[in-house]
Amino acid sequence: MGSPSLDRKVFDRWRQRLNDANLRLDFSRNFLKEVQRDSAAGGIPVPDQHYAYRKALRAERFALAEYSKVLRIFTDLVVNGTIPDEAEWMKTQQQILPE
Repeated sequence: MGSPSLDRKVFDRWRQRLNDANLRLDFSRNFLKEVQRDSAAGGIPVPDQHYAYRKALRAERFALAEYSKVLRIFTDLVVNGTIPDEAEWMKTQQQILPE
């Protein structure tokens, strides 16, 4: 790999991205549970229950896909020393933003 300070910066950046992705996944899972509880308790009108559930489920799936991707990149960085392409990462992040 390159210089130690550069390597540490790359490692820290990807570790933070992994932590951020994990937080988003936890949030989306908690939101899905909240929607399910509210639906069961009658807190969401019947016509909106299906929509709210699908939207929460979609957010969870997106968060899980993002977490999995960041985890693979971070693992490859730590285990194999492969430095990720930052430009490619930023490009894919702009393309897959959820609605």
